[in-house]
Amino acid sequence: MLIKRLAVRSWRNLAKEELALGERVTVLFGQNGQGKSNVLEAAYYAITFRSFRTSSSAEVIRWGDSKSSIEAAVWLRGLDRTIVVEVEVGKKRTKLDGKSVRRDSDSLEGAGVVVFGPEDLRLPKAPAAERRRALDRAVFAVHRPYYREALDFERALKARNGLLRKGEWSNALLESYDETLAKTGARLVVRRRALARALAPEVERIFAEIHGGLPATVRYRSDERVEQAQDEAEVEVALLGGLAVERSKDVRRGFTGFGPQTDDLEMDLGEHRAREHGSQGQIRSLVLAFKIAELAYVEGQNRETPVLLLDDVASELDRERRTRLFETLAAMACQTLITVTEREHLPELPGRVDWRVTEGHLERV
Repeated sequence: MLIKRLAVRSWRNLAKEELALGERVTVLFGQNGQGKSNVLEAAYYAITFRSFRTSSSAEVIRWGDSKSSIEAAVWLRGLDRTIVVEVEVGKKRTKLDGKSVRRDSDSLEGAGVVVFGPEDLRLPKAPAAERRRALDRAVFAVHRPYYREALDFERALKARNGLLRKGEWSNALLESYDETLAKTGARLVVRRRALARALAPEVERIFAEIHGGLPATVRYRSDERVEQAQDEAEVEVALLGGLAVERSKDVRRGFTGFGPQTDDLEMDLGEHRAREHGSQGQIRSLVLAFKIAELAYVEGQNRETPVLLLDDVASELDRERRTRLFETLAAMACQTLITVTEREHLPELPGRVDWRVTEGHLERV
C-alpha cells in the first residue's frame, strides 16, 4: 500500500499542513521538537485509527483547538481510497471514501504499517508490557479484527480487577468473568504465539548476518500451564483452570495476576537474556533483526508492502546497521517515512522526497 498525500489540521503543533509523499522514501528533517514525529504519528493514525505514542485523544489536538483531522489519499489493493479521521476529546469519526468505517473493516484489509522508533532499540531491556505491545501492533498489522479481540479482553480484565479492588465479588461473579477472560485471553495467546514463532527463524537468520557468532532467539512465554496447551481450545481450558487456582491470591492482592497480561516476549542471545547480558551493539542488532523480520512478515501475510515509519532511528544506528536496514528496504521496495535531524545520516535513496519541518510547518526541499 501507499500513502500518496497526507493533510492534517490542528494535529499537535501542526496547524494546517499538507504533503505529497514519495512512492519510496519521504524524509522529514529538522531540529528536535519541530513536529517531525507528529507527521509520522498522523500517518500511523490514518491507517490504524490510533496513536503509537498515546492513548489520550486530548493529547493529539492542537492547543487551543477543539478537534483534529487527518485526510490521507492512499493506494490500497489496486484502488485509490480516501481515509478521513476526525478526533475530538473522547470522540473519533473515521471514514473511507466518505462512508463511516471501523478499524477492523474488511475494506481496510491489507492496510499495514510498521513503526520503528528509538524506544524500540531498548525493547529487550524494557518492561514486558512494551514487548507485548510490540507484538500486538504486529498482529494488528495483519489481522485488523485483533484490535476488537484485545479490547474485549482488556474490558473483562478491567472489570474483574475492579471487583477485586473494591471487594465487591462473589465466586459466582468471578467465575463468570473468568470464563470471559479465558475465552478472550486464549485468542490473544494463540495470535501472539503464532507471530513469535513465525518471526523466530527470521530473527535468528538476520541477526547472524548482521552480528554473527551468537544465536539470537525470540519466543513467547506464558505460564507453564498455558504453554503446555497446543491450540486455542486447550489454552482456554488452561487459562480457566489457572484463574480458578489463583483466585484466592487475586482476592488478597486485589488484581488478576494470571493470564496473558503477564506474558512476555523473551529475547535471548546465546543462553542468556539479552536484557541482562547483551552489549549495546548486540541489542541493537537484535531489535533491528526483529523489525526487519516483522516488516517481511506483514508484507507476506497482507500480500501488500506495508508502510514503514522510521522515527529518528537512523541517527541511533551505526553505519553498519544503517546500511543493513536500508539494503533491506531497497530490496522490499516498501514506502518509508523517515525523520532525522541531519539528512547526512541517510544514503541516497531512490524516489526520495525531502521535507523540512520547522515549528510545525512543512516545506518541500
